Amino acid sequence: MLSKRIRRRLRDLDHGPPTPTEPRESAPDQSPLLDSPAPVPPEAVTPEPTPRDLDEQIAYAQAQAAFRPPPPPPPGGSLDELAPGEVLQTEHGNVYSITARPADILPGADAILQGLRELTSTEPLAEDDRLNCLRNLSVSDLVLLDTETAGLSMAPIFEIGLLLWPSDDVADATIVQLMARDYSEERALLAETARLIGPRRVLMTYNGRSFDVPMMRERTIYHGLPALPETEEHLDLLLVTRALFKGRWENCRLQTLEKRLCGRERWGDIEGAEIPQAYHDFVQDTDAGRMKLVLEHNRLDLITMLEVLPWMADPQKIDERG
Repeated sequence: MLSKRIRRRLRDLDHGPPTPTEPRESAPDQSPLLDSPAPVPPEAVTPEPTPRDLDEQIAYAQAQAAFRPPPPPPPGGSLDELAPGEVLQTEHGNVYSITARPADILPGADAILQGLRELTSTEPLAEDDRLNCLRNLSVSDLVLLDTETAGLSMAPIFEIGLLLWPSDDVADATIVQLMARDYSEERALLAETARLIGPRRVLMTYNGRSFDVPMMRERTIYHGLPALPETEEHLDLLLVTRALFKGRWENCRLQTLEKRLCGRERWGDIEGAEIPQAYHDFVQDTDAGRMKLVLEHNRLDLITMLEVLPWMADPQKIDERG
């Protein structure tokens, strides 16, 4: 007679090895530029003390980022599905327009707008007098601009993002993104941008003096359009950034400011070098998956420009951040 132990062992062999439990599928991540990144697996996290200053926060975030999975590929679809907007019919042709409120894009945008209200109502504290053009400025006289191009010299401009105010209420901030759905719509894109810039007194860009504005002038001439409007002041924040941080930081890119002054890093952002090809591909196959990332990238650039202003206007805060 077989022992109980042997009978149990034979029974286990007869039934075969246990079937492994299938992992449960999780819902796909939403856009990593606008929403929280994928959660870190609990077993991968080592408890650490709460970071006390910005440098510690950055180091902590970088350490945690090592556990993040790569961002999922962008979902495919048409432009009106992934980036709802409207077609503007102008005397120069059609152009696609998308509007949004900063608060719909980034949590904390209301506080950023409050910072602008305080900055434009008093004299800036910064030693760099380029910021003085914002003193006592009505926000309806201000426009922020950022372009996306299909290459460098003589390449088409396919998207221009504007952050502007239709009234003197700082809470009325609106992001307008004009996009050429193919190369033929660039003419209308430039003409509509000129119309929106025309009434403003101050233009704010990041490297706009060397890149965005010369490119717009070049393409305006190419299309035989009236000259691009000249604002009274052009505040190029890259020049202010270089004066404050060149030699102190690794570089003066806008996303470096975003990391050091705003305390956040982007996850899943499209690389700038990939943007021209993303547009050429979109023109060929009309799949707007990567164009959605380009539009989100452009929006965040505009908001970041606005958010870093109070830091640049207060040298003491900058010194505290290093």
